[in-house]
Amino acid sequence: MTKILLTKLQCIVNDEIDEDEVFLKYKGEKIWPESGLYKGIDTSETFEVNVTLEIENQEEPMVVELWDFDFLSANDFLGTFTMKIGSDTEGSFSTSMALKEEGSTASYILYWEIL
Repeated sequence: MTKILLTKLQCIVNDEIDEDEVFLKYKGEKIWPESGLYKGIDTSETFEVNVTLEIENQEEPMVVELWDFDFLSANDFLGTFTMKIGSDTEGSFSTSMALKEEGSTASYILYWEIL
């Protein structure tokens, strides 16, 4: 079993006018932030994530989802971070988000480590 540490989330460009209210999900479960519904993040801001995940099947890519919390409507699925984990790889990496929402301007980078 391989352990992955999600270290930081960096907003390159946010999706909303003021700031995005983001949270991360893995396998359908919210994993970050640990307290509260979301973290407000604006263009050029970076937040510490510090979430450790255990990966059983290294043949399949690991996919972490980025969502934008909405108070009055359904949450917006902004995009995914797809990470391919090799069995003999260690070190620090970064993955750019692939957009899921049509017309979105959001751009994020997730930093992570294979322990």
